[in-house]
Amino acid sequence: MKYVWYKKGAELLKEFEMTQVPEHMAAYWYIGQMGMVVKGAGLTLCFDPVLNDLRRPDGTSRRNYEAPFGGSEWKGPDYVICSHDHADHINLETLLPLHQANPSLRFIVPAPAVRTLTDGGIVQEAVVGAKAGEEIVLGNGAVLYPVAAAHETYETDEHGNQKSLGYVLNLDGISVYHAGDTMVTGQLIEDLKRFSPLDLACIPINGVDTERHERGIIGNMDCRDGAYFVWKIGADLTVPMHYDMVMGNLEDPLIFARYMQEMYPGKKYRIMQLGERGYLAKQQKESCGREPAGERKFGHQVVSRML
Repeated sequence: MKYVWYKKGAELLKEFEMTQVPEHMAAYWYIGQMGMVVKGAGLTLCFDPVLNDLRRPDGTSRRNYEAPFGGSEWKGPDYVICSHDHADHINLETLLPLHQANPSLRFIVPAPAVRTLTDGGIVQEAVVGAKAGEEIVLGNGAVLYPVAAAHETYETDEHGNQKSLGYVLNLDGISVYHAGDTMVTGQLIEDLKRFSPLDLACIPINGVDTERHERGIIGNMDCRDGAYFVWKIGADLTVPMHYDMVMGNLEDPLIFARYMQEMYPGKKYRIMQLGERGYLAKQQKESCGREPAGERKFGHQVVSRML
């Protein structure tokens, strides 16, 4: 499949800046692979951006389409949140220019990946190490909840910290789940049920197979598992991701659409164009025993407060 940008460059950056988000709403933009920009509550956040080329040892590009803009061109993000230490999720060629262009920017990464950033030239004060089950309070009352991810299995460092994470973001009463890279597990479904219903779930759908294993590619949930997963966790809207950027590791999102239509009719999903914007509005939800936003605990103490 061929992928082209609906918006990119200065036009897309201007849209990030100029988009006005009313109270109890959020805007979001798909920027390829697992990259998602979210704006609301006076904050701009980005999950898993890759704004540089990815090259093979022979120098040829692995990207199926160009980056929308360079990290040095983007002025304004408050937080960059990364799921795990693979080049299409944490890449210093993206993160260093972003840091240089935005000195107040904060990076949130799994605790085992902190040294990747600090050894790479990002100051310690700008990096927060996330741990599964320990919430992080952001500015303006937003809260981030790290959730363990199995890519393809749960893997920890010598201190017991998960190397791969997903995140639930509560932003002005709107909940966004960014899965990072993960398989579907019973533990993950249980971890997320307490946040149901989620307003938006961003999930990978590229799957796994023997041929890619032989090339050293670690897999994710596939289209069928992804459809089942978002039904089980009670996601209101799902955006499938991680199917389009890296040559040799692609998937057809229409297969995900087919499973959603056939197996879970009535469940909402959206296949986004590169650089396309969407909106979320706070919904009237039934009480499920959750505390007010900004006070709810995932199960442990608040580990960071950045106001």
